[in-house]
Amino acid sequence: MLITAALFGLAPALLLLVLAVVERARSAQRVASPGARFTPAEGATVLYDALLLNADRKAVAAALIDLAVRRKVRLLVDADAAESGGSRKRAPVGMEIVDGATFTPEELSVLEALFGPDHTPGRVRRFSSDARALHRRVRGVLDETEKRLASAGLIARGRRGWATFLIRVAAVLVIAVCLLLLVAAWAVSEPGAALYVVLIAGLIVAIAAIAVAPRPWRRFRPAAQPMRAHLAGMREYIALAEAEPLRFSQSAGGAELRADVSPEASSARLQRFLLNERLLPYAVLFGLERSWTAVLQTESRELRVAEGIDGAMEVAGAVIDVIELVGGVVHLVSAVGELVDATGGVVEVVGGVFEAVSS
Repeated sequence: MLITAALFGLAPALLLLVLAVVERARSAQRVASPGARFTPAEGATVLYDALLLNADRKAVAAALIDLAVRRKVRLLVDADAAESGGSRKRAPVGMEIVDGATFTPEELSVLEALFGPDHTPGRVRRFSSDARALHRRVRGVLDETEKRLASAGLIARGRRGWATFLIRVAAVLVIAVCLLLLVAAWAVSEPGAALYVVLIAGLIVAIAAIAVAPRPWRRFRPAAQPMRAHLAGMREYIALAEAEPLRFSQSAGGAELRADVSPEASSARLQRFLLNERLLPYAVLFGLERSWTAVLQTESRELRVAEGIDGAMEVAGAVIDVIELVGGVVHLVSAVGELVDATGGVVEVVGGVFEAVSS
């Protein structure tokens, strides 16, 4: 029975685990960074880039933050309500169209998914109170974006999931065989510990194969590789720039520049802040939003005390201030963006944020 257990239990389980590891490695589709990149690629949009990064769950939140940092919409929060509620993280978020702002069809689809079709400048909108309809609209925006990427030849239509399905079905069969052999060995009082060790090992390895096998994954075409490499460069820049303020402040040159209060130096610092603020939606997509917000807050505080740019910072710092009132970027992503998981299923929304209709 030991040979039977090895041939029909442990051996196929090990084979399935190897296949699962190979399939997971293929699903990663990693690309090498060409070096730090400071701005999005020409013609790129946050929604397109989110899907090219497999960051579907954060796509809509990042797109909304992108509209805010580009001053097309104004995020609003009732600070008194946030503080009186006992937790600043549960402050309801509103949105107001900035006068004169123009939107692409893709940007309008994001706004309509979150706030409904009425986008009159000056009117405050809040998230839809109908969670089911909200889920459907957000999923619809992502599905339409995925279709456009497929039509452009950047991704394959449909996801690759058949290999994972076969691996998991086979693993379940191996688990059943191991359990049957364990019961049979126990029933006939089969001597020797080796048999039980082999069968239990087969069970564990088969379960590991199920866990390691990836979820259905998006297949990127060769035409998408330059764009994905550019995104890898942006991630490298954001990761490197997180440590830059500390290194910069410790250097002699950094002390001299901070001491420079000339209009040219102030303007340069402001432009750097605005550039880094423009990357906040991408920090969300990369999962670096906590540390990147901290970088922006540090730069914002330094700029606010600089002579001659208070008026500019009143506008530039507004987005960060409102995001902090609502509980930070992480909470805003949870409240706005993590509505749909990577396979299209709806995940539960954080309660209390999707309040009510337009005011």
